[in-house]
Amino acid sequence: MSGWCEDRQVSLIAQPLRIGAFDAPNRIMQAAHSKQYSDRVESDRETAYFVRRARGGCGLFVAGNHLVHPSASTRGFEDAWRPEAVDANRRMTDGVHEAGARMLVQLNHHGAQAAPEGPDGPRPVYAPSRILSPSTGVATREASARDIAGFVEAWADAAERSRLGGFDGVELHMAHGYLLHQFLSPLYNRRTDAYGGDLEGRTRFPREVLRAVRARVGDDFTVGIRIVLHEHNPEGLDAGDLREAVAALRSEARIDFLDTAAGGYHDVHWVFPSSAMPVDWLRDDVAALKAANPDVPVFGVGAARSVEEAEEVLASGVADMVALTRGQLADPDLAARLLTGATDGIRHCIRLNQGCLGRGSQGLPVSCTVNPEAGRELEAAPERAARPARWTVVGGGPAGMRAALDLARLGHAVTLLEREARLGGQLLRAARVPGRDSVSLLATDLERDVRAAGVEVRLGEPATLAAIRATAPDRVALAVGAVPPAGGGAAIDEAFAGARPATVDAWRAMDDPAALGERVLVVDDDGTAHASGVLLALVAGGASVELVTPFERLLPHVGTGYERQLVLRTLAAGRFRRIAGARARRGEGGWVAVDALTGHEAPLAEPTAIVALTPREAVRLDGLDAELLEAELGVPVSAIGDALSPRGIDAAIAEAWRLAQGSADD
Repeated sequence: MSGWCEDRQVSLIAQPLRIGAFDAPNRIMQAAHSKQYSDRVESDRETAYFVRRARGGCGLFVAGNHLVHPSASTRGFEDAWRPEAVDANRRMTDGVHEAGARMLVQLNHHGAQAAPEGPDGPRPVYAPSRILSPSTGVATREASARDIAGFVEAWADAAERSRLGGFDGVELHMAHGYLLHQFLSPLYNRRTDAYGGDLEGRTRFPREVLRAVRARVGDDFTVGIRIVLHEHNPEGLDAGDLREAVAALRSEARIDFLDTAAGGYHDVHWVFPSSAMPVDWLRDDVAALKAANPDVPVFGVGAARSVEEAEEVLASGVADMVALTRGQLADPDLAARLLTGATDGIRHCIRLNQGCLGRGSQGLPVSCTVNPEAGRELEAAPERAARPARWTVVGGGPAGMRAALDLARLGHAVTLLEREARLGGQLLRAARVPGRDSVSLLATDLERDVRAAGVEVRLGEPATLAAIRATAPDRVALAVGAVPPAGGGAAIDEAFAGARPATVDAWRAMDDPAALGERVLVVDDDGTAHASGVLLALVAGGASVELVTPFERLLPHVGTGYERQLVLRTLAAGRFRRIAGARARRGEGGWVAVDALTGHEAPLAEPTAIVALTPREAVRLDGLDAELLEAELGVPVSAIGDALSPRGIDAAIAEAWRLAQGSADD
């Protein structure tokens, strides 16, 4: 039984781990992640989120981004410097401890990434040197010796309050391009005084913070660091440099654990890896750090090849704890499933960063694409419908499958109609985009759960008005999705709407890219992840792609999930040319891009195909929308997902879940 302790028959992930002054009950953790459920101090909503996952078996949590100084305060984040934080923290840590888990708190200052407009008004943005912030573009203030001394004291004060607040230890954030990391990094630190230059100078401020924190909390309290392992930037630090930095830090004061991270805001897709990144993007660097520090617990972020292989991370000696952070956002019972071996029912994170980081980056409370209950743990979820009904769900995409599943779990009798030969809808097409194959996990999980819930699934049955009426429903959920508009939509100028070659819509382009020929002209009025998926597929297929878009920049609506840099670099590595702020049309001498401001015409290559990327439109079943369909059937009809308004997977699943929740009281 590989990965099991033969004498005790206890899996490695189930074994406790000594971390400084406390024992974690098992080896599964959730690393720090900001959720924006609280503002200034911890809230009941945040507590409920953690307690739910503690009850689901997670052994260790890190409460993320408690900010140590007023100059770092940010709406939606917690202030470690506020005296009132102590009682709020105590309420949260008491709840987590009662549920059987342990909890650290991450103490941080955003430094150059802080906004110049704080919650209480304008403020300077501090950094080691005067630079332009890579996240805000703001010129920073070079921290003075007095500023640095104040920050050192702020970290020590915050650590003391954290202990009073019931945390089991503190994590000093030295990663992700924040202030302590900035002093370590030549990307930010250009100082020539004692806080810059060589390794000793660049580690001086972090060493002073470590020493001050340890002196304040004593030796009977856990103190560790989250450290960047590789900056993945040619002007930054590599893994070897950062292992030297860790050695220098450990020589200054006792460090009880090493939590791992990579990248920074110069290359943010390493900080918040999306589905296009390897699942185990940090594994080799974590293993090297552990090999260099065998005597201290190392937390393995980005080290497991899949959530099912968490045990292997420990068995191979890569790390001492396995961080499954987004995995437990998606499935709050993930730890219990792994600890008991009942992995067949895992609801997988698909790593698109839409419901979590995508919402967070817009200042919205974090949820989850596949788990809309995340962040809503305080809402009472019904177990059974008060009056079970016969429901017909039309459409087997994400909205339809999730609605059918949740309705059946509440005790309704559910029939699901899908015209295709298999379930999945547009998830099946999305999973073919290079770097987005993880979407197939969602299709598989939903189909598994739909069938296990007892839904009557009818495949290959066109969803006509007659077919719906034949199911004798009491209620209908319309989840028929959306399609590209006929005729190419707004992306095609009337001047060449009938020109040759004929315009191809996004779906036809993805379904048969070889038919497009060598040179593809893409006109984009969409600018979303939908459009980026088509472009990625075309470039990966080897076509020479010219993109013309009326937007002022390429793919303006791609970025909230922190994949923008990676998408643009992937496109640039292929045969790809872009012209923004322009329209394409057929001129006398061939195809041209017309600048929207000046009218200047730039010649385009003669295309073998034209692909129109334009916002999709909702399907109208037999030409009827939900209201007209309701009148025809004589029963309530609810449109959800793209059938209501074309958007993303998040909206489809969240609306399906909400529909089911509401059905419990009907």
